[in-house]
This record gives sequence, structure tokens and C-alpha cells, in this order.
Amino acid sequence: MSYAKIAKGVQSEFIAAAWLSKKNYTVYWRTQDNDVIDLVAVHRVTGKVKKIDVKTASIRKTWKPGTLISRKESDYQKQLGVKILYVFKNGECKWKK
Repeated sequence: MSYAKIAKGVQSEFIAAAWLSKKNYTVYWRTQDNDVIDLVAVHRVTGKVKKIDVKTASIRKTWKPGTLISRKESDYQKQLGVKILYVFKNGECKWKK
């Protein structure tokens, strides 16, 4: 994997963490490379825990131009209850539906 791709992914994780923090979550970072969970967020009031795989949003240029390229959770991520959080170029974050 290229340095540029890794840097973009790390940047998306920081943006996601800031977004979650603004939504009243405490954010915990992964401690291993290639883990199935990028962030764990715990809501400061409700205690609700979210296990998150952060994805940099990719937009199609050819087939169905302008649409989001959907990413899929692995079977193991599904078993663990991991949710995908997309981070867009403009800093916007959206949960995968």
C-alpha cells in the first residue's frame, strides 16, 4: 500500500474522531495495524458503544458517475457489530446504511 493511501486513511480517521467527539463520544484508537476496528466510540451520556471501521469515501467517475462506492463489512466485522463510517473530502461523515 502506498504512503499516500495510508496517509489519506489516517487523515480520515482523525476527521472521524473529531466528528464523533463533537457528537459527545469519547474515542479510543486501535493499537494494531490491520485491525478490523479502527475506532471505538463511547457516548459520554448513554454509554452506547460503537465499533467503527473508517472508510475514505470514494465517488464513481464512470459507471453511475457521482455515486458512492459502497464498502462491505467482512463476516468477522459483522459478527463483532462493526459499523462503517464514511469520511468525505469536505470533512462530512456518514454512517453506512
